[in-house]
Amino acid sequence: MDNKKYQKALLKEKDNLIKLVSKMEDNTVFGDTTNHTSEKYTSGELSSYDNHLGDIGTEVYMQEMQDSLTRHEKLKLDEINDALYKIENRMYGICEKCNKNIDEDRLEFIPEARLCANCAKKEDSHLNNVESVSIKDNFSGPNLYRSSVEDLVNMNRDMRGRR
Repeated sequence: MDNKKYQKALLKEKDNLIKLVSKMEDNTVFGDTTNHTSEKYTSGELSSYDNHLGDIGTEVYMQEMQDSLTRHEKLKLDEINDALYKIENRMYGICEKCNKNIDEDRLEFIPEARLCANCAKKEDSHLNNVESVSIKDNFSGPNLYRSSVEDLVNMNRDMRGRR
């Protein structure tokens, strides 16, 4: 196996990711928001007084999505750094679970792969099962907000009756 080829590809991807993460972290009107919590720094608005709650919710959602995407790219950068460490220490291309060699076809496609295809399938199927059980347990049965909505409707009726 030609580790130099994989090292070159990983270094190129690492450079691309560092640039991408830097741009993603500086995605606001006034730069990085990690040190700022004010509306002014995220949207350029001095105040959120005149904004509709839906607009504020959308901005918060978009910021959270941006933060999630940035964390994902940082995780991939960590995986690339781990792969480069393995190349330096002659451990590259060996599955972390079963200690068998990872197929070169897999490494061509995912040079930062830590697991062989069989172990990755087992890990993915386990994660998918956990996720589906969690969703089923949390959202089956009666409506989660039913009592809160009924309370609000009753409160609204009471307020109309007092007028």
